[in-house]
Amino acid sequence: MCGPSHPAQFPSFASFSRRALAGLTLGFALAASSAMAGGTPVDCVLGTKEAPDRLIAACTTIIDQSANSAADRSSALVVRADANARTSGGLSDALKDLDRAIALDGKNAKAFRLRGDLLREAGGDLNRAAADLTKAIELDPQDAEAFGLRGVVYTNQRRLDRALADYDQAIKLKPDDAQAWSDRGTTFYLGGSYEKAIGDLDEALRLDPNRARSYTNRGAAYKKLGQLEKAIADDSEAIRLDPKVAEYYDNRGLTYAAMKEYDKAIADYDQAIRMEQRPNFLTNRGDSYQFKGELGAALSDYDAALRLNPNFALTYNNRAVLYKKMGERKKALADYETALRLDPGNENAANGRRIMIAEIAKFGAEPSRPLQANSGNGPSFDCATARREVEKMICADPQLGVLDRQIADTYARVLKGVSGRSANDLRKTQRDFLATRNTAYGRPGYDLKKAMQERLQRLSALDG
Repeated sequence: MCGPSHPAQFPSFASFSRRALAGLTLGFALAASSAMAGGTPVDCVLGTKEAPDRLIAACTTIIDQSANSAADRSSALVVRADANARTSGGLSDALKDLDRAIALDGKNAKAFRLRGDLLREAGGDLNRAAADLTKAIELDPQDAEAFGLRGVVYTNQRRLDRALADYDQAIKLKPDDAQAWSDRGTTFYLGGSYEKAIGDLDEALRLDPNRARSYTNRGAAYKKLGQLEKAIADDSEAIRLDPKVAEYYDNRGLTYAAMKEYDKAIADYDQAIRMEQRPNFLTNRGDSYQFKGELGAALSDYDAALRLNPNFALTYNNRAVLYKKMGERKKALADYETALRLDPGNENAANGRRIMIAEIAKFGAEPSRPLQANSGNGPSFDCATARREVEKMICADPQLGVLDRQIADTYARVLKGVSGRSANDLRKTQRDFLATRNTAYGRPGYDLKKAMQERLQRLSALDG
């Protein structure tokens, strides 16, 4: 189909959380080491319970003492790497520490596990991350977390069968690990096994009822099965548990849109966009505006999305659908072609492009007549002579056309009832409104429909 389609976004699947580093056992003599910047060797042994700066100082004490064994210094480097990774900009230092740890002790399974995890988390070389995690598993075949983390890497690589096998092993070794159940559920979802995804996410939530991400992921699976009320319940619970995650509002917006409750969807997209500007959030809101028939608002959102990411194929596809509705066949064809260039497998764009080529051959690149000609129900101006982009949008969007007509009619009535300075003031405010409308349209943050509604309200207040 060539109509707008919401992106198939499984909520932040790639954002798996980094596992906590397990505590280490060091064999050095505590009495031989001194405190440094508030950290002691004992703090390094305690690991993740301490603040990163304290851990870094504590582990440095051990690392810098050549009297400590290579294995102990390697273990301390792993703890310091984990602490560095939890500080702003510390990832590079963390990876350097892990390289040193492995150079000192090539059998340090935790060093390989953490380095593989950090490489995955940083979006680096996933093949190298998988190799590190494989080495960690070879050194410690009972390390459930290493299996789980390699499963995450394989899932990111869309090697789903291998990922599922690793999650199976992780769950076998540690059946009460909610993270492993949740990650396997995510992977079942990506493979289209939605019932299995829900089963695993049920278990993850039984083990840990406060996992907001498991709720939002289960909601996505329910949505795929058409169980939209259950999806809304899960989306809402995710928001309740963690209201600061913008994508949870976007996910619920997608569910409301699937239910054709576009006003509720737009309210959720509004919240997501207030929290974080993302092209997919803006595109999703644009889709709901388009389904509602508010074409001006839809175009504004698509344009804003493409300013954030000029390579977002879905937005070009959906804007092409909008241009087709507006009769802008040439623009629609250009957007379909861009969508196909960015995403050659996009069947919607391919079908849309084929249709537009046929329509242009038959009818020409431009519409034979404006979608909203000058009439009692249309804009106050002649759409056939419209040149400004904002005027073309008002002609294309029936709601904006009606608003424009109401503004013009109300202004004319109010002006007829005043004279002198009052008339001059009224003319000035109308000129200012039109000037702002013409120059601000298309800029980030400008809402044409809202501006027109506010102008009509002000004029109506004078229309006694």
